[in-house]
Amino acid sequence: MIKGSVQVLYYSKKKKIRGWKRHKRKIERWKQSAINLNIDCLRNYQRQYEKLWIHPFYAWVRKNPPNWYNRLLLDSMIEVYLEWHQKMVDENEEFYLKIWLYDPNFINSQIVVAYRDCLDFYNKPFEIRKEYKEFPFYKFHSLRDKLEQFQWDLHIEIDYYDENDLNEWLEEGSLTEKEVSKIKGEAYETIKFENEFGSYLQYSLDKGDVWIGTLK
Repeated sequence: MIKGSVQVLYYSKKKKIRGWKRHKRKIERWKQSAINLNIDCLRNYQRQYEKLWIHPFYAWVRKNPPNWYNRLLLDSMIEVYLEWHQKMVDENEEFYLKIWLYDPNFINSQIVVAYRDCLDFYNKPFEIRKEYKEFPFYKFHSLRDKLEQFQWDLHIEIDYYDENDLNEWLEEGSLTEKEVSKIKGEAYETIKFENEFGSYLQYSLDKGDVWIGTLK
């Protein structure tokens, strides 16, 4: 758990974003950069990912774009995914290729691919959400036909907070007692760990859903 995640948790996102025509052009630039999967690099490292590196949304303090912008992003992500899928099929080897679609923290979404020795590297990145939920097609209504080409499995986006880190941030003034109490109070799970230095608690906060999409 990094300190920056604490800042994301309590940061105000009310600052108005301007220049939407310019930001729309950034989507096309992202797509053109991402769509050509570097097979030589993949063969070397055997795994690769593509995040939504679009400023000012994907930054140290992340901000979610409005839904209409997310739909444009997701449309481009699907196009990139399909291009990657064809390249992986051409490799004629078993592979892992998924869209990790975060909701409501959409800007964290990414495309992930792995094969060969790293085939199982991303098999268990998230906990499975036990409660049933419908995939949020209503947020991406114009893309429903494309999204229905995928199987979507529901997982949990989790932030982990180490009790020792919380105490350190409290002492140095990075967090207030109220903020620390809020983190502990919102934890859906608290686990006790022990090591050679003693025992400590880890707090797990449910930050939202992660829909893992695989082409049917």
